[in-house]
Amino acid sequence: MKVAIGFIAFLFTVLPLYVMANPGTEIVDADSSGYEHQLDEGIDAFYQSDWEKAYTIFQRLQQAYPQDARAYFFDAMIPFWQYYFGGKEPAAARSFIERSDKALTVSHDALEANPSDTTIVLMLSGLYGYQSLVMAAEKDYRRALQSGIIGFKYTRQLLKLDANGPKALIGKGIFYYMTGSVPDQLKWLTNFAGLPGDMEEGFQALEQAAASDSYVSNDAKIILSYLYEREGMNKPALKHLRDLSAKYPKNIIFQFNTGRMYEKCGDLSRAKKRYKLVSSMEGHRLTSLRTESADRLERLSVEK
Repeated sequence: MKVAIGFIAFLFTVLPLYVMANPGTEIVDADSSGYEHQLDEGIDAFYQSDWEKAYTIFQRLQQAYPQDARAYFFDAMIPFWQYYFGGKEPAAARSFIERSDKALTVSHDALEANPSDTTIVLMLSGLYGYQSLVMAAEKDYRRALQSGIIGFKYTRQLLKLDANGPKALIGKGIFYYMTGSVPDQLKWLTNFAGLPGDMEEGFQALEQAAASDSYVSNDAKIILSYLYEREGMNKPALKHLRDLSAKYPKNIIFQFNTGRMYEKCGDLSRAKKRYKLVSSMEGHRLTSLRTESADRLERLSVEK
């Protein structure tokens, strides 16, 4: 049961990562460019892991534009990343559920007003999917399964997106990869849903999205780095992590995982340099990454 829930959660929920970076223009009638500028500023702060600044911006946007779901979505992603990269603290899980519930309420209202808004569909898929992941990690398997199933409903709609667009390429890539790598005992699930599956085609679609000239490329690279590592393909994973850490030098998550991937690739000199950098990055909530980097640096120095 736990295995099935975990797989369902991942299969039907990871593709909305790229919503954070590519909100689109379909949602609000923002009568000034000020909203979009502030939203971009908040997204950039989020990627730089300056979450205090991001939180302040998203809260301000929620007050100014309470019907725009994007600021609520991004706001909820802060405790989600804190939870998954900061040691799965229950307080972060509670904060995420509270904020994501607010985002869901606003998103449902927005979709009712504009049923063809693909960005809202993406966010609903993501919000339910992330809730499923957190609830599964918190061992609330009933709610995890419920959220995963609802998220799947919205994810299915994403398959109808323009096949040539970066959004659709990410959706196609993740679905093809995950359905192509389904464990045998869960093949009935993808067969029942009528989902095609080819892992290689999935990687190709994601690489196209990663190479695109849009914010979507950031999240395609995040997803690719995870999937490549999952398949033991450490060098391609390192390539994308290096790109992300170069673009967002203050993002402690990207820096740490770049160092970790250097270590897995056997480049211990660069791994140690990266761990040293991370261990010195103050002002971040993810102190666990600083501590782990210092521990890894000490271990590698002793082994050397």
